[in-house]
Amino acid sequence: MCEILVFILRLGAVRQSAADGSPSAKGRPTLTMRSLLALLALMAMAGSAQAETAQFDLAGPALRVNVTHQGATLPIAQVPQLATGDQISITADLPDDQSAHYLLIAAFLRGATNPPPDKWFFESELWTKKGRKGLSLTVPDGAEQIALFLAPATGGDFSTLRNAVQGRPGAFVRAAQELAQASLDRSRLDTYLAAIRKTVPGDPGRLDRITPLLARSLQVKINADCLTKLPDLQAPCLLQNQEALVLDDGHSNAITDAVAGPGADLALQLSATPQGGLGYYSPYIAAIRDVIGIFGSIRTAKYQYIPALAMLRDDRMSLALNTPPSFHNPKSVLVTALPVVAPIHVPPLQVVEATSSLCANATELLLPIGGAPLIYATQYAHDLVLRVRLPDGRTIDLPATPDAERGGLVIQNNGGLPVSLTAPVEATLHGVWGFQPFDGPKVQMVPAQPGHWRLGADVPAPGASISLTGGAAACVSGISVQVGSDPIQPVAWKSAGPNTISLTLPDKVARSEPTAITITGPSGVAPENLTLAAPAQPKGVGATVIARAIRRSAATSPVAISLAGDTDIPSDADLTFSLCTEKGKRFTGRETIEVAAESSGSTAILSGANGLRLADQQVAVASLTPATALGSSAFGPLRGRIVRDGVAGDWLSLGTLVRLPRLQQLSCPTDTTANCTLSGDSLFLISALSSTPGFEQPVTVPDGYPETTIAVPRPAGGKLYLRLRDDPSAIGSITG
Repeated sequence: MCEILVFILRLGAVRQSAADGSPSAKGRPTLTMRSLLALLALMAMAGSAQAETAQFDLAGPALRVNVTHQGATLPIAQVPQLATGDQISITADLPDDQSAHYLLIAAFLRGATNPPPDKWFFESELWTKKGRKGLSLTVPDGAEQIALFLAPATGGDFSTLRNAVQGRPGAFVRAAQELAQASLDRSRLDTYLAAIRKTVPGDPGRLDRITPLLARSLQVKINADCLTKLPDLQAPCLLQNQEALVLDDGHSNAITDAVAGPGADLALQLSATPQGGLGYYSPYIAAIRDVIGIFGSIRTAKYQYIPALAMLRDDRMSLALNTPPSFHNPKSVLVTALPVVAPIHVPPLQVVEATSSLCANATELLLPIGGAPLIYATQYAHDLVLRVRLPDGRTIDLPATPDAERGGLVIQNNGGLPVSLTAPVEATLHGVWGFQPFDGPKVQMVPAQPGHWRLGADVPAPGASISLTGGAAACVSGISVQVGSDPIQPVAWKSAGPNTISLTLPDKVARSEPTAITITGPSGVAPENLTLAAPAQPKGVGATVIARAIRRSAATSPVAISLAGDTDIPSDADLTFSLCTEKGKRFTGRETIEVAAESSGSTAILSGANGLRLADQQVAVASLTPATALGSSAFGPLRGRIVRDGVAGDWLSLGTLVRLPRLQQLSCPTDTTANCTLSGDSLFLISALSSTPGFEQPVTVPDGYPETTIAVPRPAGGKLYLRLRDDPSAIGSITG
């Protein structure tokens, strides 16, 4: 407010000096009385907008709208954008006892500096028999937006509204754009609020589980502190500051972009500045503040214009108001907008969480999808299926339904795929966005492989993380263990690759009893059982790792990869580790060190003649380059043990062996909205890339990716983050 006032006073001083004929005033802009009044109106508007809560909680009238495009008809809720030649049917859905006579007016707009002609305005007297049939419109060539008006009937109402639009086209173009954007943002907000308000008895941890997924699916921000409260207090906390929850969504903006134009008034330009509040609120609030300000600037003695947000469901367009309409002068004209007339923008669907495969035997699958909140908040995406191509060339469509609470598309596979499937097959997400068919991300459908799981370690230590390999990780739904005759208990596990899972054993495995591991799969597939033999008795040759050093040549790759943790070991690095023998024992120089990679089964033997030196009788220092000693295909947990007089000691963890791609260059175009290109060799060793360390919107690298370049997000803060396929839990980065 202060900045606006200073701006007015300065311009007023310039205006006065010009009026006085001051030489220093030559070439300076002058502030006309009309501009001054516009700015004063803006000041008043800004003050009222500060207190405006933007709560559109008043139910207004409703319209029924259908759109026909090239012979196909859809309800308005499934139409994100219109095209020239589209036919639009609009009728009012008013109650039978509607007493106020409303005039429905449709106006096609074509830019801020280009007033629409008279023939682009249409009216329907809704209280008459003819008017109840509504409007049948065809989008003319050159139209960019469509504004709808519901005005109380008065003498000369149609011509008055038409003159207002033709006299201030920029204001109505901007208003139509902001209303369309606000309606999209409101749909995301309403979807979030409905999920939070839903009560599910017997599930106290529901909000803690679904809230992060809702935030990712709908691109809303949440107060994480709310999840630390008691379950009964979480929902009220998460519902606070509702209008500020919505984050900027690039796709929503893309489908509502329209011409604001250089002809917009000074007041409209100033309303988009931080002083006007745009810099301090979510896009939803910013759009509402803008449109309220625009309508405030064109109020007349006869009419005042109030915004109406369109809430869409099938063909019904329910209007929500934030102020009660007036039927006395100035009468309230409700203004809303239909979708913009523009090329189709299909949402940038992305598979998240580095998901590369789904289980072909499961009856219900979840495909995590991010990057397009409107598939969860609107009906724009419809007829969604996962199209599976079978080995014989046939395709099968599995229905897909967006579920914001679960963070993805729920795929129904009730007997859709043949049980005889024995090898992975490719599947593509297919659907229709408005009238436009599209293909989305690809994934693999893998069949369950019972009987293939095997242990990746000989005898695991108690409380250690072990790997199981050979089966289909996508088809694992749970793992439980039983130590001896103790009760069965579930254990934490995670997928470490298409054919690898890792789990943590309970501490009680240290007892001299066998441990049974049960791997549960989808319904209809029998659980698989593995047994760990009782841990062997100590062999008296134990040791501990007391130090470790990793050295990697700076010239290994033109673009260096920095690893965040200290447990990952690049396979092409020089690894040195020190072992201290147990108390009462000493090294004699005849020992060897066996180093093994669990993934490949390959081992390397270090001796006094090859990589092993004694520091003294208690400490030995071993050195090797894993890629050279174990082969280029070795990765995963790396172990070492002492072999003395033919007797092997216990395995000791040395870290996780990871293979790194050789990156050549990260190239980014000058267009800051365009993706960058990463080039290099062995890009298949990367599982996902992201511009943020949280991997909110990652780019997934397909399995076995053979190319030498890949499109990647533009680095944020100068860094591009990546997950390695050999250790998906670790995050590395490169400097862009």
